Amino acid sequence: MKEWTEKERRRIFREEDRQELRELHETILNSRWRDQFHVQPVTGLMNDPNGFSYFNGKWQLFYQWFPFGGVHGMKHWYRVSSDDLVHWKNEGLALKPELLYENSGCYSGSGLPEKDTLYLAYTGNAKDYAKNRYQYQLLAKMDRYGRITKCEKPLIYPNPDYTEHQRDPKLFAYKDRYYILIGAQNPEKKGVMLLYSANSPEGTWQFDGELKVRGYETFGFMCECPCIERIGDKWILLFSPQGIEAEGDLYQQKYNNVYFIGDFDPEKLEFIPDGPYQELDRGFDFYAAQCASQEVYNDAAVLIGWGSCPDYTTPLTDEIGYSHIQTLPRLLTIEDGKLMQRPVPACESIKGEVLFEAKEGTILKDTLRGLMPETAVIHLNNPDLTSCELSLYSGNGKRGFEISYDRNTRKLTVDRTGMLNQFNTEYGTVRRVLLEDGLKSLEVYVDRSCVEIFVNDGEKVITSRNFPEPSEKLIRMGGSNIDLTIWKAQRTVEDDFVI
Repeated sequence: MKEWTEKERRRIFREEDRQELRELHETILNSRWRDQFHVQPVTGLMNDPNGFSYFNGKWQLFYQWFPFGGVHGMKHWYRVSSDDLVHWKNEGLALKPELLYENSGCYSGSGLPEKDTLYLAYTGNAKDYAKNRYQYQLLAKMDRYGRITKCEKPLIYPNPDYTEHQRDPKLFAYKDRYYILIGAQNPEKKGVMLLYSANSPEGTWQFDGELKVRGYETFGFMCECPCIERIGDKWILLFSPQGIEAEGDLYQQKYNNVYFIGDFDPEKLEFIPDGPYQELDRGFDFYAAQCASQEVYNDAAVLIGWGSCPDYTTPLTDEIGYSHIQTLPRLLTIEDGKLMQRPVPACESIKGEVLFEAKEGTILKDTLRGLMPETAVIHLNNPDLTSCELSLYSGNGKRGFEISYDRNTRKLTVDRTGMLNQFNTEYGTVRRVLLEDGLKSLEVYVDRSCVEIFVNDGEKVITSRNFPEPSEKLIRMGGSNIDLTIWKAQRTVEDDFVI
């Protein structure tokens, strides 16, 4: 794979680069792993979702973007939009590093719609000549025509009582006051969250203090991408702590994304959790999740995550010139004290023709003849009383990507050891999830490079990137008395060249 120089990684998009990127996009389109219903970079590398919001009658999503290749480099923002959270349209470049305060990249942030303005709070990553880092919280404004202007001065300057790691502002309003929640690192190199407040997004911001979570002092060595959202009479606080150690089957990624359910008291600078934090996703590839600023869904939140993790690579597409995806948007509700994560309702439109159908183990329709469809939505009900197995991409004497459930242990296992293309194996190739009430249903979304598994109507979610070869072409199901339906998946994400 190409070795990238620092100069190449620090490239900033210029108008004269357009033809180069157009040619790169044309090459990328030939990839067999180009997805059909997941947001993916037009070129280059994407990471965190940013500015996720409902504004001007559409869902607005931005993502971290390095345009020139499948590596981390100078961060820009790219924008996509959607009417329904599933059919996405490329809108083009949103932010690029231009100011002194962002001379090393426009880092992650959030959005807050106010009448005809979408406020975008983000971190300006800056370095001086000695390569010392300084992180500023900046503001940009998008009008209803999609025009974006930046405020010239930072909203928040680096706090001298913390290290240089202060980033990922979550901008939100509560009780006629505005707040920014920032991930940070204290002088002891521990992860914390900082809360600032103001009378308006463009007002004077004051440092209120650390947001403390009752029963916890710090989280790992750094907290990234904090997000707070109200669902009914409860709040969820989610963030990505770096440096959390694995505990049995839990926290198996290099860096994890977790959440609390509880109560938020900004005056006391406290979040009071109902219980310990839990993982948002139990799979291999999930990080930096962000909830949309929206009023479309009452008593619910809408979440999207980065389908990868810091320091992970996907060599097969990295070498072509693009990396990573965004997950499907999820509708979050709190039911009986539990966070439920379901595909947003419009995901039903991904389902096309029925390819296979079985009721209580009896096959009613089968056009697959054991061959794995390129993209699919799979729904499983009434699992076997003792065991259940679903193997995707099997072939070459290997079992491919396995989803299995053992009723005796009440554990669901997802195993990608049998795939030909292996990557990031140092963080494991097997995930096991304990289901206290057993397995009741699976909803599996299979795209060309990604599988998302919704367990028991959203009780758990498991995300995995996969890069099948043409020889991995079989699908197998084991178990009896099972209701199984497989639909062909429709393309919902445009893949045209827009910069």
